[in-house]
Amino acid sequence: MLSEELLEQIATVKENHKKVGLVQGSWDLFHLGHLRYILKAKELCDFLIIAMDSDAKIRKRKGESRPVIPEDERFEFIKLLNIANGIVVKPVDEPKWNLIKTVRPDVLIAIKENYSDEDIVKLGEFCGRVAVLPRQAETSTSDKIRKITIAADKFRRIAMAAEPNEKEDIKAGVLEAVEKLKKTIGFDGANMPDPVPDLIEHAKESTDWVAPVTAGCFYNQKWHFATNQVDFSIPRYDLKNRTELFYATIEHAEIKLLKRLGEVEKLDVPVWVTLFPCDRCIKVLADKGVKEIRYLEDHPERNWSKRSHERAKKYGIKLVKVTPDGEIYE
Repeated sequence: MLSEELLEQIATVKENHKKVGLVQGSWDLFHLGHLRYILKAKELCDFLIIAMDSDAKIRKRKGESRPVIPEDERFEFIKLLNIANGIVVKPVDEPKWNLIKTVRPDVLIAIKENYSDEDIVKLGEFCGRVAVLPRQAETSTSDKIRKITIAADKFRRIAMAAEPNEKEDIKAGVLEAVEKLKKTIGFDGANMPDPVPDLIEHAKESTDWVAPVTAGCFYNQKWHFATNQVDFSIPRYDLKNRTELFYATIEHAEIKLLKRLGEVEKLDVPVWVTLFPCDRCIKVLADKGVKEIRYLEDHPERNWSKRSHERAKKYGIKLVKVTPDGEIYE
């Protein structure tokens, strides 16, 4: 929460025509990318406020295994960096963009993954400008946690799939999710154009019991299909509770498909997917020369989907939603 003292300092800075900057994050398991990001933010303003998510806020978003570093230690670490002019801890129940609306910074520093283009336009109402920075390092806290976890469990099996009963539970969950997919997309046995039946049938081979996904394409005179696969070397809790660590360790169907195709310099055929690809898969498909994606299901209200559509349009990829009533071209 913002203290009265910090609010007065912000007002004084603005009265003196100096720039107030705001940068936000969890800053959990602080790494080089975090430091570079904060230093870049400092360059863009005269008075930098660093906002830090509380333990409860991180736990609500990323699961009970996070944060790795408790709130008081993260606060002291940032303070000892001697970069911030003010540090704010964001509570779990804080309304959306409340801090931004309160501070009304001259510059809000953010990474692209945090906001859609539409969000950035809306944020312009409360900020002088939004400075979107690229990630400052290839690594991430989730990646580091995964490496530590895998190393610690190297000599013992923690996979749910190692237990026969849980194997059957996963299989049943996948089949249930596939039936839900059929209802969602509205296709039945009588109105499925090729290759929709194969896409749905192959989805049963996925090991993701929440969202089994199939990707396919007709290449070299034959159809190729692949599904998303879970990395069962991660902890049981993260598998069951779908934490951020879990999502970082699913091999997406699109990537699996490209691996099955082997050495393909340019994939100049439409790629079919049951669920619209994430933004990272869009980038990989674009790098392979894919110019058309045909999909059955999407979640346009979610940020990942908004980012994916924006990236697809940026690369000039033709998007076609295939429905029982016909094809919808975007």
